[in-house]
Amino acid sequence: MRKNILLFILLCSGMLSFSQGKKKNIEGRGLQVGLVYANQDRGAFDRYISTVASTLQLKESVSPKTHIGGAVSFGLRTGKSEIEAGAGLVMGLKVSAASTNQTDVLSLSTKTFDIHFGYNNYFGGPLFIGFDFGVINNGGRFQQTGNSGALFESSPSSSNPFKGYCFNLRPKAGFFFQFKGGAYSGIKMTAFYDYGLTRYEFYKNDIFDIRLKNYTGETKSAYRGLGLQLGLVIAMDN
Repeated sequence: MRKNILLFILLCSGMLSFSQGKKKNIEGRGLQVGLVYANQDRGAFDRYISTVASTLQLKESVSPKTHIGGAVSFGLRTGKSEIEAGAGLVMGLKVSAASTNQTDVLSLSTKTFDIHFGYNNYFGGPLFIGFDFGVINNGGRFQQTGNSGALFESSPSSSNPFKGYCFNLRPKAGFFFQFKGGAYSGIKMTAFYDYGLTRYEFYKNDIFDIRLKNYTGETKSAYRGLGLQLGLVIAMDN
């Protein structure tokens, strides 16, 4: 493991040195299309799902373990500074579990849609750090089939257009490897951390079609999550 880490550090150092030797200012506009992997933590919502699973005596958790999706953004680059605006959709792949007596099946899939605006600063060649500010909408699909339907009820409808939303801050860092010197086209790798500045309501409106009756726990949840994005940047000025 230590040898692999040392090799990675040496490789990054070599790329930085090469980039500085070939340094050309990048100017222009670009479109980025990327793939996203995330590890999401929803706090109170995850505890609610655990309560539902315990009530139905499920064999295993139904919280999605794999969260993948895509993102698109527009960037404006002037030398070391980059302004970025975009949106993304990440899906928590559906997980189903049966009760110990096989009479009930519960399934859950999630989705998060985000809109963000941010700034990146480049230093040492392709390396950049930055931050985004935006909103994340939390939703998905929650289903129960079997003999325990009486434990659930239809979620009350809501006309609130901001249901499921929370404000979000996203510090990030990564590398941009341009295809040729001075061009705003290349491969962009970004690591980020989503930090929800506000909490969202998941129980008292119709984010999901059904809800557990008489639930007395927290109904507003925080949102956190580490993520990775691999993007293709295409210059729009050529």
